[in-house]
Amino acid sequence: MRNNKMKRSGIYFLSACVRVVACSFAFALPPIMPVQAALGVVSLMPSYTEIIFELGAGPDLIGVSSFCDWPPGARRKEKVGDYLRPNIEKIYSLKPDMIFAGAWKGSSVAQELRNAGMKVIELPEEHGLDDIFSTINIIAGELGRKKEAVALIQKMKTGLNGAPFLSPRPSVYLELDEGGWTAGKLSFLSDAIGKAGGKNIFAGEDKGYFQVSWEAVVKKDPDAVILLSGSAADFSRRPLASGLKAVKSGRVFTGMARDAFLRPGPRLAAEIKRLKAWLARDADE
Repeated sequence: MRNNKMKRSGIYFLSACVRVVACSFAFALPPIMPVQAALGVVSLMPSYTEIIFELGAGPDLIGVSSFCDWPPGARRKEKVGDYLRPNIEKIYSLKPDMIFAGAWKGSSVAQELRNAGMKVIELPEEHGLDDIFSTINIIAGELGRKKEAVALIQKMKTGLNGAPFLSPRPSVYLELDEGGWTAGKLSFLSDAIGKAGGKNIFAGEDKGYFQVSWEAVVKKDPDAVILLSGSAADFSRRPLASGLKAVKSGRVFTGMARDAFLRPGPRLAAEIKRLKAWLARDADE
């Protein structure tokens, strides 16, 4: 009897020791966190590529458009054509998990990619800063990087702070190239000018991008001009340009970073802040 009791006591003691050791291991070892599987992503728009890198998902990119040149790491990615004429065979050979593309009006490319069994995420055109934030959130959601999106959007919003708005707001003519292309109400650039404290002289046009005559610009007589192509000196030599308020006050800007300003992506906020500071500075001089 006594031996049986001793055996049972030994078993209970051993069992207790095992439980204690097990508990100690449970407290000592860190929890095993799930590892997010790497994704194979193709981006057909430069702005999407910049967003993906800013979200920390650059390593997931296996293919980008021929126009994707920022950040520098984008230049080392496999090129798959441009967003209007992507190389479908090349994209298919990469076996991507998803493809980010702009909405193609009247194009069958997206459907062709889907017919080949690929997942295509078509993102709507951005008409303002809020749309850009929406694009960031959509991309982040697909990549499982929502926290990074919150941080990026906050960083961009913080970057918009700076010089106070002018009163009254100066009227601004944005010239995309020397062919007279400019931005209307449906372009995010019109909203960008507004965020910088100016008023786009063609904000009343229900268009995105269009050509305007020089006569129309002269008639509007803007307070300031943003040139993304050409020089201020050449602009000032145009017929009747010497009579424009922008030319007489010397408020013809040529210092914008063209790609950063023209792409609805993370770098736009810094360009808006730069423009806002220029408008405020030149108004005080």
